[in-house]
Amino acid sequence: MAILEVQNLTHTYGGNTPFINDAVSNVSFTVEQGEIIGIIGHTGSGKSTLVQHLNGLLKPTDGKIFIEQKNIWDNPKEIRLVRSAVGLVFQYPEYQLFEETVYDDIAFGPKNMGLEGEELDTRVREICKIIGVRDEYLTKSPFDLSGGEKRRVAIAGVMAMNPKIIVFDEPTAGLDPRGREDIIGIIEQYRKATGATVIIISHSMEDMAQITDKLLVLSRGELVMFDKTENVFKNGEKLREIGLNVPIVTRVFNKLKELGVDVPQDVFTVERAVEVLKNLKEGDSNA
Repeated sequence: MAILEVQNLTHTYGGNTPFINDAVSNVSFTVEQGEIIGIIGHTGSGKSTLVQHLNGLLKPTDGKIFIEQKNIWDNPKEIRLVRSAVGLVFQYPEYQLFEETVYDDIAFGPKNMGLEGEELDTRVREICKIIGVRDEYLTKSPFDLSGGEKRRVAIAGVMAMNPKIIVFDEPTAGLDPRGREDIIGIIEQYRKATGATVIIISHSMEDMAQITDKLLVLSRGELVMFDKTENVFKNGEKLREIGLNVPIVTRVFNKLKELGVDVPQDVFTVERAVEVLKNLKEGDSNA
């Protein structure tokens, strides 16, 4: 079932001025319940402008957005409800922490939605269990945590609002490899536990290959491709034309193919690469 439908979305900045610019132009796509969708594109391609429409932070110049078949702008007075249904995690969300304790920061969003008492406590502790925020952290100041832990807590605060769709803008930006793995694992675990729909903006093709079901490719505000992740990465030449690339491991295997090594063309993750190389080795051993 489609949870999100974007129809002919256009957003124009600088209307009626010499600086008029369509940041997003006539974009249409549909997202099914429970999918993880990646949005990729070079800087200035319209990624952030696009996702800020999904929870009503921006209003379309033209076009419509439907959440569960309801136009989110049918009743502008109810746009607050849309923002509860579509959670948005901005880049570097740890900079938005402000409460005295980790518990209070995670509880802030649900409390503003009207939750209190046992219901609020249950919501906070459930999300902490899902994404691995330990109980002993809850009484700590969020400012005493490491950078990766702060980001985990900030993300937990949005997840605790129980959105039907959660949007991440560069969720692994600035993190070391271990931190990147942790955040990707959190997102995967959250989707598995809740069945929520996830949309991710990222410049990391490796992250996109690891976690997404489909990729939406933008260039200069226009939709270039929207397909299964493996199908998008098979179009490496098209991606390079618009300033993008395939994952590094894919480039390595493409080079092996050029050198005459019989390897498949669907290697987009390290895990898949290990599997292919293991099979090649076992094949040589059995020869």
